[in-house]
Amino acid sequence: MMKKLTVLALSGTLLCAMSLPAMAAGKLPVSAPVPPTAVEALASAPDSVLYSGTVKEIVKNDKGAIEQICMTSDRYGEYVMNISPETVWIDSGNHTAFNPSELQQGERVYVFHSYAETRSLPPQTAAFAVVRNISMDASNAHHHHVEAVTVKDGKLTITTDQGSLLIYADGETGLSRYDGKAGLTLANIQAGDTIMAWYQAVAESYPGQTYADHLMLLPGEHSDTAEVQESPLTRAELVTLLYEKAGKPVVDRAMHYTDVTADAPYAEAVRWATSAKLIGGYGDGSFKPDETVSRQQMVTIMWRYAGHPTLMDYPGLTQFSDAAKISRFAQPAMAWAHQQKLITAVSDGMLDPLGTITQKTAETMLNAITPRK
Repeated sequence: MMKKLTVLALSGTLLCAMSLPAMAAGKLPVSAPVPPTAVEALASAPDSVLYSGTVKEIVKNDKGAIEQICMTSDRYGEYVMNISPETVWIDSGNHTAFNPSELQQGERVYVFHSYAETRSLPPQTAAFAVVRNISMDASNAHHHHVEAVTVKDGKLTITTDQGSLLIYADGETGLSRYDGKAGLTLANIQAGDTIMAWYQAVAESYPGQTYADHLMLLPGEHSDTAEVQESPLTRAELVTLLYEKAGKPVVDRAMHYTDVTADAPYAEAVRWATSAKLIGGYGDGSFKPDETVSRQQMVTIMWRYAGHPTLMDYPGLTQFSDAAKISRFAQPAMAWAHQQKLITAVSDGMLDPLGTITQKTAETMLNAITPRK
């Protein structure tokens, strides 16, 4: 990070050697960008550059959205940060996002911005992240692009800054998503993602090394995929998986669930799964498509899908301290699934039959099952 600050300081010194003109009110015109040859020369630069300064002016469009933040800094000079829909707004002290409407003139913030900038005075650049509520004596949020990840012995290693920095994370590292949704794990962080990482000292080595106190996954392709895979599976999602696996057979059967309409995207899957006696409704006439599926419920439905295979006196479940929590209806299915290695312990000695299941786990199990003929 000190390397980044040195580069930025030199750049600011050269650009701000002359007295900067006062910025007129309203949106500032975007000046000619750096020529392509200069941009190409920055290919080996860090993903973003840190600017620390004070908000001098906030420029908004006719809809009230922030378009530019005019910044001032004794050390780095004046800059104009151009805001886009991709700009993220980070409350560093609370490890959360913040509403940009809360940003105040005179507030001190960090801005992580593009290495490319205009040759205007003051220079303009694209803001990737605006960070408020920063501290001088604790870890603060840093913007990084994940170039590679490795996992070994429960520790995640993130390679970033063109291979010049390694960020380590483990079970003690806090995890969150920019949108505030739950369900993030270290396994969700992949090459190509963009993150905010909270850390303090960086070892003076090459590559530099540091330990993350907290990681926040920012919006992007992998974060969206991970959210789908890690969210608890619903009854509608489970029957849809089975229906697609079966080839979407056409079933001519009346369906009278009070909460499943004929035009629902999962209606035909529910119709087929009900007719195949894989799943049923509730006593009040509902199907409850949005209700999450427990591990024992999923296993039982998969067991029916496989043709009710039977094991005689299988002792494998007795090793689990919570085996008594398995409902009577699910016991044959749980024994079969464990014997087939389709379901395993979630922790030492715990099978967690009442816990939720994820779509990723359901898909893995389904791909290992041969359906009944």
